[in-house]
Amino acid sequence: MDYFNKKIFMDVSIIFVNYNTSQLTQNAIESVYKKTKNIEFEIIVVDNNSVDNSVSEIKAIFPKVVIIENKENIGFGRANNKGIKVAKGNYLFLLNTDTYLINNAVNILFDFMVKEASHDIGVCGAMLYKEDLTANVYAGNFPRFELFLKGSFWRYFYLNSNFDNKMRKQLPEIPSTLLEVDYVSGAGFFVKRNVIDEVGFFDPRFFMYSEDVELSYRINHIAKKKCVIVPDAKIVHISQGSSNLKSNGKKFQKQIINSRGVFYRITKGRLAEWIYIITSYKRLYF
Repeated sequence: MDYFNKKIFMDVSIIFVNYNTSQLTQNAIESVYKKTKNIEFEIIVVDNNSVDNSVSEIKAIFPKVVIIENKENIGFGRANNKGIKVAKGNYLFLLNTDTYLINNAVNILFDFMVKEASHDIGVCGAMLYKEDLTANVYAGNFPRFELFLKGSFWRYFYLNSNFDNKMRKQLPEIPSTLLEVDYVSGAGFFVKRNVIDEVGFFDPRFFMYSEDVELSYRINHIAKKKCVIVPDAKIVHISQGSSNLKSNGKKFQKQIINSRGVFYRITKGRLAEWIYIITSYKRLYF
């Protein structure tokens, strides 16, 4: 079925990407069914060739869930793209498998997005909490290559000395009102389908990390739509619960560096990518 021509008859399509996180994914799905009210939704699980019986267990417990089985681990963005292609919702809610809803977050985000006042909003996100209900990362600023240069030895070759941190918005720990941000965390990414139609899917050059940043960048610069956080919607995100990489490990850091490099290649060119990766690897190993 052609994605751009198929009939849409669902309010929200909720998409999870699963990779050997069977129990976490089951908990996330269960929280959606328990907390989501007054809205028509579907749940899609894209499995990246898990070996922990994820698919059979999810099928047995949640027979209504749509499951896409990949033959290999194709990463976060490309897997979500597969889910988007079969989704029937006017809105797409990309949720990490290591999340669970605190309240009726899906309906809160949907009600916000369908308002006439939200016509200039492309993506919204919930407030993300850690398991102890302290603040987790929910959004961020676009990476600024100029700031990276000025924080490295390259500053001695960089003539534009007027570029400083004033261009970076300081985000509150827990926002109390609607908050405009550069990008919304991919752990809870609620986006209008017609915006995806306009700017395209996740860039397949990303395997993991920064794909949400780059998609938000296109939404902002191509579709001219804003990204916002709706703090009334509340979700717990068990950070890295869906990843086998530890944040203090070199493998994780290398993945972050490589993905950020791809972002700079797309937005600034290959020279910027090369400078960033070489400099970052030098910091990582020396």
